[in-house]
This record gives sequence, structure tokens and C-alpha cells, in this order.
Amino acid sequence: MYVVKHDEYDRLAFQNVKKHSEKLQKTEKEATKEIPTFSYLMQDMYSCLYKIKPIFYKKIPSSILFHKTLIEQMMKTSEYKKLHELTKLDEFSSAVATTTISQVVLKSLSEQQKQELKHKYELEQKLKDLQDKANSLKDLIRRVKSKKDKKKLAKTLVEIQKQIQKNKEQIPQQKIDPGQIRRIIRKASDQAKEEVEKLQDMFGWGVDPGQMQRMPAEEKIKLAERIMSSSKLMRIAEIAGRFQRLALHKQETKIKHGRDEVVDTELGNDLARVVPSELAYLINPATKLLFYRKFVEKELLQYRLSGTEKQTKGPIVVCIDNSGSMEGQREIWSKAVMLGLLTIAQKQKRNFAVIHFGSASEIATWKFSKENPPATNKLMEVLEFFFGGGTDFETPLSNAIDCIRSENDFKKADIVFITDGECSISDQFLGKFEQEKKSLEFQVYTILVDYYTDTVKKFSDTVLHVDDLEDDEEVLDTIYQI
Repeated sequence: MYVVKHDEYDRLAFQNVKKHSEKLQKTEKEATKEIPTFSYLMQDMYSCLYKIKPIFYKKIPSSILFHKTLIEQMMKTSEYKKLHELTKLDEFSSAVATTTISQVVLKSLSEQQKQELKHKYELEQKLKDLQDKANSLKDLIRRVKSKKDKKKLAKTLVEIQKQIQKNKEQIPQQKIDPGQIRRIIRKASDQAKEEVEKLQDMFGWGVDPGQMQRMPAEEKIKLAERIMSSSKLMRIAEIAGRFQRLALHKQETKIKHGRDEVVDTELGNDLARVVPSELAYLINPATKLLFYRKFVEKELLQYRLSGTEKQTKGPIVVCIDNSGSMEGQREIWSKAVMLGLLTIAQKQKRNFAVIHFGSASEIATWKFSKENPPATNKLMEVLEFFFGGGTDFETPLSNAIDCIRSENDFKKADIVFITDGECSISDQFLGKFEQEKKSLEFQVYTILVDYYTDTVKKFSDTVLHVDDLEDDEEVLDTIYQI
């Protein structure tokens, strides 16, 4: 009952992923109520998405000719080709795309088309049962010895053969509109591509790519469905991918252009640092050759740069305000910022800690080692957790110092403090905090989300303001260069 050739491994791989995917099981259960052959179609879709070069079976039952038309039309579209680049030889992405495409196809077919497919299948099943009975009777007729019994069985066989012919005549020739199918499958493939890309972005959250490659497809499915069942996690996913790419870009740019202070001139051939007077040689055809000679011999006059970038880097500690006013878009934005910083910490082999804080008694801390990528279940805890209480600054700042002290090489840390509120801080605490800051050589970057207060200036080295979360480029540009 299949259209696309697949081996036992393909079948078992899809069954295994389906066993761990509630969404895939639900889709199949609902679909087969309306179209009994839909489970076969889902396997064909999966095979078509997973295999590098899908091949059709030569003999296909008429009850699933619709499947062949659908798969054929899908493979002709540019949307499928783009999607296939993401799904081929990837069990997880193929399963996700199969679920999305199945849902769109089922929703897009008319009730009449579904009824026709169901009726055709039922007639063919009835016909198959009759043919099995006829074959059994023929075999029995050959084996019985009594002429009387043979005659009786032969009469029954004739009746069954008449029923077979009658049922063959009743099987309708279903009219399939290739244009309609192509429109449906284009829409489905587009949605599937968007879904797969979004999930692939999710799996880049502060995690080494190799770790996700090693994670079994069924675990990825469970994680994906956990994310997709939460509107908060889905919203974080929408912006976290951009933040992560931005964080990596800022760090790469910093490495390439970390020296930015002109201290002198020197000879060389670094075109990015050549002084304008040397470049003037290129304007005049008579002096072009002189420029080229000086370039080859590294005798062009260029700027000598110097910078003050830290040579060693300590941990990153992110303190996120969990007061009630942060709930919603502010909470989502702050956690997406945190994911970008986690990506930096993993890339630079820096220990990382997240502190959620509310009132004085509300504090929760997670630590991620620089030696190992964060466990995905712990990362989900961090993203889903929220107090929704009051605001206290002293407790999270004290916990941040504890996180820094817990390392053997605890100096030169960066604390990122994100809040939209205000609370009083005692002079006694501030005095002790400043002593710790000087001793441990850490810096505090505070991000005020849609709020202005002078309190944070008392313990911060840098204070950044975000008045509009859609216009956050300046803040992210600074924070992702720590």
C-alpha cells in the first residue's frame, strides 16, 4: 500500500519517531478516520523527505493512486526542493515536516474528496476479501474428491466471481486535479520549511551543534513538542535565533577588529590599515605600479593599532528580574538575551550562571559548566521558570558574587543585570559590594527595560536603556561584546 520505495530501516525509523511524538500520533489518528489509507501516505511523505532520491514502486493499488499524484506533484515544486535540503537524511526534520504537510493536506481536501477516497478504499477492501475467498475456493475444489462437493463449491465460486465483477464496476474512477494538489502541497511545503527552520534555530540555544547531532530523533521530537506546546517558549524561539546569530557575529567582529586604537604608523600591506596618502598612488596610472611593488614588498605605510581587550575571561552571570511587571514580552526578551550570552559563554569556554530573582525570598540559580554544553532539560527549566513577585536587588547580586567565587579562577567576570524595576539598596551592602568588585575584578552591565532609575548606577559599571524592545540594536551591540 505504499508509493515510495523504502526499506525496513526507513519504516522502523518512522515508527520509532511516531511512537515518541504525540502530535504525529494525533495527526495520524484523526486523518485515518476520514481517509483510511492516510497512515500509508504519511510513511510515503516521510520517505520522500528523508531519502536523497525517492523512487516510486512500479505497481500501485488504485486505492492509493491519489498518494502517487500528491507525492509526484510535491516533488515537482521548488518549495519541496528547498524543504528537502533541510530534511534529507534527517529523521527529526523529516518527521516534523511530515506532520505539518499531513495536517495541511487533510485540512485542504474537501469533504467530498475525503468521502470518495474512503469509499474507494472500502470497495477495494471488499473486493480483496472476495478475491481471497475465490482463491480459497479454487484451492479447495482442487483438493476435494467428491464430484458432488466439487459441483457445490463451483456454484459458490461462480456467485463470488459475479460479486467480484459487480464490485469492480462500482469502484469509481476518481478525478484528481493536479493543479489543486500542487497548490495544496506548495502551501504545505512552505509551512513545513518554516516549522523545521524554527525548530533547528531552537536547537542552537547555547548548545554545541555536535550535541544536537548526537541527540536521538525521538528526544528531539519530545523537546520540540515541549517547546511548541508553550506560547512563551515559541515566542522566545522566534527571537532567540536572531539574538544568537547576532551574538556570534559581534564576537567574531571583535576578534577580527579588536585592536582599534591608532598608536603609530608602520610598514606592511594590510589594506584595511593603509594610510590614505598611499592609496592615492592608485589614482594615477603612472604610480599604480609603485603601489603594487610596495604592496608585494610590504612597504606601504599603514596605521599600527592597539587595543585593551581582556586576555582572560571569567564567567558570565545573568540576573533576570522575575517581578510581576516583567511578565510577558519583557520576560521573553530578557530570556532571549540570556540565550545569546549563553552561546558566547559556550564558544569562549566560560562558566555561565542564570539567576532568576523576585522579592528577597525569591531566588533560583542555574549553573552551566564551560566544560560541557547545557543539558536541554535544564535549559527548558530556566526558560519556563518565573516568580511573578516583588523586586529585591541585594539577594541576586550576592548570589552573583557567590557564583563567581565558586570557580577556581573567578576573576574578570561579567554580570548582566536585567530589570524593569527599582528597590532600595543599603549603604552597607553597597560598600561590601564595591569591595568584592575590586577584589574579584568583575563588571556589572545593567539593562533597564522600559524604565529609568538612578539606583542601578550605584552598583553598575554600565547602564543601558531599552525603551522599545523592537528597537534593541544599540543595547545588544554592547552586551554581546562582553
